[in-house]
Amino acid sequence: MPIFFLIVGALLIIVAINDKLRELGDLVRDDFSSSSGSPSFAVWLLAIFVAGSIGYVKELRPVANAFLVLIVVGMLLSNKGFFTKFSQSVSR
Repeated sequence: MPIFFLIVGALLIIVAINDKLRELGDLVRDDFSSSSGSPSFAVWLLAIFVAGSIGYVKELRPVANAFLVLIVVGMLLSNKGFFTKFSQSVSR
């Protein structure tokens, strides 16, 4: 956990030195706010948290795993053009 905070701190220092704090804030805000009816990052994070929490009950672990797989498939398919963008980034 301390390494995470060191990385975030270094990132914030670099962003501040380059005077790009407003752009970083806009990017983070766009990630957590919903646009064009698609679920935001916070909704996906909540879904993963709930499905993972169900997995702590030993009898419900297979159900939680199935929900997690369903969430991942939903994340991949909800971003229209994911496979096209992925193949473009791999071919570069």
